[in-house]
Amino acid sequence: MKQIVAPMMAAVLTLATVGCSTDSAPAAGKPGESGGQVTTFSYLRPIWGPATYQKGGPFEKELFEKANVKIDVQIIPVTDYDTKVKTIIAAGKLPDVMWGSGPRDKFFLETQEQGAFLKINEYLDKYPAVKQAVPAAIWDMLKDKDGNIYFIPNTLNPDVQFMLYYRQDWFEKLNIPEPKTIQDLEDALQKIKDTPINGEKKIPFTGNDMWSMKDLATSFGASLNGWQPAKGDPNRLVQFFQAPEQIDFYFWMQGLSKKGLIDPDFIVSPNSSKSIDKFKSGKVAVTPSHYNEYGAIVNDVRKVEPGAKVGIISPLTGPTGIKGGVRSVLPIDRGFYLSATAKDPEGIFRYLSWQLTEGHDMMKYGVEGKNYEVKNGKKLSFAEDKIPDDYKRPQMEPFWTLIPFSDAGIVDWERNRDWMTSLGLSDLYDTYKSKYEEYAKNSFPDYRNPFIRSQTDDSLGSKIFEDNMNTLVSGVVINHKTTREDWQKKTDDWLKAGGSKILEEVNANQKDKSKPMYK
Repeated sequence: MKQIVAPMMAAVLTLATVGCSTDSAPAAGKPGESGGQVTTFSYLRPIWGPATYQKGGPFEKELFEKANVKIDVQIIPVTDYDTKVKTIIAAGKLPDVMWGSGPRDKFFLETQEQGAFLKINEYLDKYPAVKQAVPAAIWDMLKDKDGNIYFIPNTLNPDVQFMLYYRQDWFEKLNIPEPKTIQDLEDALQKIKDTPINGEKKIPFTGNDMWSMKDLATSFGASLNGWQPAKGDPNRLVQFFQAPEQIDFYFWMQGLSKKGLIDPDFIVSPNSSKSIDKFKSGKVAVTPSHYNEYGAIVNDVRKVEPGAKVGIISPLTGPTGIKGGVRSVLPIDRGFYLSATAKDPEGIFRYLSWQLTEGHDMMKYGVEGKNYEVKNGKKLSFAEDKIPDDYKRPQMEPFWTLIPFSDAGIVDWERNRDWMTSLGLSDLYDTYKSKYEEYAKNSFPDYRNPFIRSQTDDSLGSKIFEDNMNTLVSGVVINHKTTREDWQKKTDDWLKAGGSKILEEVNANQKDKSKPMYK
């Protein structure tokens, strides 16, 4: 890692002597005021939607005019971002603002410690709207040993639920009640597989990837892919592939695959939208998907089949009697740094403050008449097919910079009600909200604090996981020859290769092993 960071730092520190110092005080002037000067900066970020952003579009022009900015935005698909951003940093050509994983990631922590990024404490104090956008507990997590902050986190709802959506009309046609247990679900999927619907065989179950199954896994007591207390010892944390609850879930999924109850494309041909597209087109009976998608899913399914009914399966009770819920997450999904050589950090913070104040509605809702309409004083978002292409997500996403926790971390139920009403789905709202609340009752988090380091994990963790566990874990569901004995052997190899030292350090360094709460 030092070999990557050190050459880059020579270029960065040379520029810093003639550019902006990490200790420079903010320029004079009141927050939000620029004296008419346009704030210009370069901005590198990942995108989750399709990479069809076109520079100079109407949304961009309106944003630049209202915010008094000119942003040279560069986008990279999120799946390629981590690899490409390291190359950019190693070359020493940092943009003024760039996204990263923050100090919980060894690479970004080292880059931060060597002076590539701007210390922002003084700017946070000067721009209270920016500081207040992130909970104080999260800012505290981000402080280095001297109390300095360099990273602005992108906050999110820790309860990002992937609820189980199902074709309720098909279940009713086959006299299948809504499943209550894991066994009920498996039985229902088998009946779907064995019984043609409207003369056509349906795919019983699908998903984007294993992560989309995270809330289903909670019915086994699993905090999927996270550290959790060892069985019978709440004061000792273990890696996910050592936890019996998680092993049981992986092999249950393998059992579904062996029986032909899962889409043959699952994992083999991953795609962030393929599974839900199959569900919307009437090919799939059950799929997990983001809680925010319910209205759009019902709307799109009914375009194909006007009488279709889409239900939400409540959290299931697992084989050991555990009631499922949500695999909650740390409420930070990446975030961004300002370069130590950024030419106008004051202007960048003015822009962030504008986003959170005068520009809040534009950043949250879009442009009136294009993305939403106002009825009875309420902003109602248009359905996706009613939004002009120049104002759809791919043209807006590159400029979504700082979303306050009040928007990202807490569900806006009033807005959801208005949105579902605008789609003609007001009769489903109460059920939708109650199902969300059922999932939220039981939280299954990652117990490891990612900001507490393990030296061995930093130096060897990725390598020994790749060498010993990655192929097995990523392929176990569709590799039907993999056994529990294979899993145990690989775990033993991981322990011998340095995993036992990682366990020792994590448990010694993290004194508080209680269940984390993020709200």
